[in-house]
Amino acid sequence: MASGHFDPLHQLVKTRYADETGHHCDICLSKLAGDVGHSCRACNIDLHDACSGYFKETISFFAHPWHTLKLSRIPSAAVGRWWLCDLCMEELPPGSFVYRCAVCNFDVHPLCTMLPQTIHIPQHPEHDFRMVPSSGNCSMCEKSLPVWHYVCPCSARLHIGCASGVGSAGQDDDDAKGDEVAHATSSSSSAVTVSKHRRRKVIAKMLLKTSIRIAINAATGGTASPVLDVLAAVFSS
Repeated sequence: MASGHFDPLHQLVKTRYADETGHHCDICLSKLAGDVGHSCRACNIDLHDACSGYFKETISFFAHPWHTLKLSRIPSAAVGRWWLCDLCMEELPPGSFVYRCAVCNFDVHPLCTMLPQTIHIPQHPEHDFRMVPSSGNCSMCEKSLPVWHYVCPCSARLHIGCASGVGSAGQDDDDAKGDEVAHATSSSSSAVTVSKHRRRKVIAKMLLKTSIRIAINAATGGTASPVLDVLAAVFSS
């Protein structure tokens, strides 16, 4: 998508954004202050350089295996309507890009499509967690879960945010959280306080933990590079 977009008469133009700019990337929704990106002024599109080069126009996605998803734009006229990501259940702002199945009205944030289907959490080493549609409460914070969340074979369940926060602090915090997760997943009788992160940074944290594995599993060993470029753009905002 680096040089063109959905209007065949327009091309995306390389753009350097000033530090004081109020522009945000229409794919990852992060700030573009001081960054190099691509824009189309006629269509009011602004994109990080990394995002415009990484996200393809069509993808296959594990959460919707029946149809190909197409990179589409939420119409600006959608102000006042609720468009939600079917994975994280957060709002899709008018003018932003989503991956969409028009047949099923399935929509997902581009950043959410980067989440791994399976994760391993050191504090719960017995099983891997797999993202599946299910119901229940989070074993860590005990709050209600969206339809899609991480579940392990022993029925422990985690929000994307709670899974990304495990082991992210210092070693002492890791040990304490490990005890809390073990207790919560076995008895669900205690809750821990989990800091509320913005969705995009929560997902970026999760992806940083898995990017090395992505690179190792890639045939060329280079797959993680554009992923890290996108994440660097998210964290720099």
